[in-house]
Amino acid sequence: MMLSKCQEWSNGGLWGYVVLVSAFMIQVITFGTALSCGVYNVEFLDYFENSAAAIYLVGSINVGISLGAGPIASLLMNYLSHRQMALIGASISSIGLICMPFAPNVVYMYVFYGFLTGLGYCLLYIPSHVLCGLYFQRHRSLATGIAASGQGIGATVFPYMTYMLIEKYGWRGSYYLIAGLSLHNIVFSALLRPPPKHIECDIDKTTAPEKVEPLETEENSLERKHINSVSIYVCNHVENVRNLNNVIPELSRGETDLPDTLYVNGNGTNNMHIAGGTVATTFISKIKDHLRKVFSFGFIIYFMNNIFWNMGASTVLLFGPEFNENVGFEKEDATIVFTMIGCGTCVGCVLGGLLGNLACCNRIAVYIVANLANGTLALLFALPFLHNFWGLLTLSFLWGLMFGAIMGLLMVVTADLLGEEILGHGYGYLMLANGLGCSIAPPLAGWLLDVTGDLVPGFLFAGLITILGGLLVALIPLQRRLCSKTTQ
Repeated sequence: MMLSKCQEWSNGGLWGYVVLVSAFMIQVITFGTALSCGVYNVEFLDYFENSAAAIYLVGSINVGISLGAGPIASLLMNYLSHRQMALIGASISSIGLICMPFAPNVVYMYVFYGFLTGLGYCLLYIPSHVLCGLYFQRHRSLATGIAASGQGIGATVFPYMTYMLIEKYGWRGSYYLIAGLSLHNIVFSALLRPPPKHIECDIDKTTAPEKVEPLETEENSLERKHINSVSIYVCNHVENVRNLNNVIPELSRGETDLPDTLYVNGNGTNNMHIAGGTVATTFISKIKDHLRKVFSFGFIIYFMNNIFWNMGASTVLLFGPEFNENVGFEKEDATIVFTMIGCGTCVGCVLGGLLGNLACCNRIAVYIVANLANGTLALLFALPFLHNFWGLLTLSFLWGLMFGAIMGLLMVVTADLLGEEILGHGYGYLMLANGLGCSIAPPLAGWLLDVTGDLVPGFLFAGLITILGGLLVALIPLQRRLCSKTTQ
């Protein structure tokens, strides 16, 4: 019975689908709001009369913090549940948005929208996305791809909705309504129920007949009734064992002097007395061991790749609306063209998840192709003959398609490189790489705009840096092949 229950949860279970919908909606709202910053940038440039680099830094800080604070979120997951962390993030991000209508200058927006809202988005996104991967172990790639497609829906709906709200209520009034939508994240966060403890599966395995049979031999002189009593005792104390979950992994990570004697009191309490040994693991050794596990050669390359492609993606997303207007489109048409990036992203996330779920599919190879295609499409924005409505509409959709494919594969490639044991920590570090890329590129692209007076150099930079990131990932299979030949 226990085993079938574990199999059910590996497929998601009822609450797995609730968590999936919640994660999807969280990403619709958070990424939809963040990716609408390009629409606000046009208004901010007119209202505050600052340089382009200073204005673009608002969205850059927001996206950079929302992704770059991943290690902080990973650390908090050791002390808070996924639900608690997401609730804190939903509250913080909503407070930041509520304060935005009162912005007197750009520096104010750096603090409240850039830092505060960005931090809230990070505490929302990571626990909800990681929880999807924990519920759907058998179909992790597809589940996380569907959840990530919420980014595409948000990028499709929110920019045009934001444009309409600004037209009717002004940019200050629109933030009140966006903040109201953000408050819905509190409801979705409350639905992030943690998955059942895996220890139930382990107990079932230890009490299985094939594991018990050897104990009934004359050599160890244990009788079946004694074994059954032990099994019953263990099952009745599952909660006690669960309380040790936070202790056992810590002891297993470093060098430990195991105790000579272990006493567990039998009065149903959770107290454990250890005698005859000491724990020799130090804080520094645990940190070193943790970093050694996470930062393998493959993950270091993957980390650098995420910095590069996020530099390219953030430049395209922030320049998009203004670029479309400079080509000659009206504001409404420019926004419609930009929303096609969101449509492509939505389809690409699901497509990437489906490809990543196929056993015959080389995920690293698909990931490399998506990076190269995404960078090449960014370069095509510079071609004048594509600067018409249908040309940019098609190009925006295709760019979003490849961008979505990258997002859909992000979690599963991380799991392939690191394994499930440290998936949460690895994904947190990966978000740091994403945040670094999103923080570095927009001010740099804004500087290029101030110097050249043209947005095209920004798209050329975005395309080249993304292609470089894709070529970098090719070192991972190359290194594996060289190592296998050396071993042989």
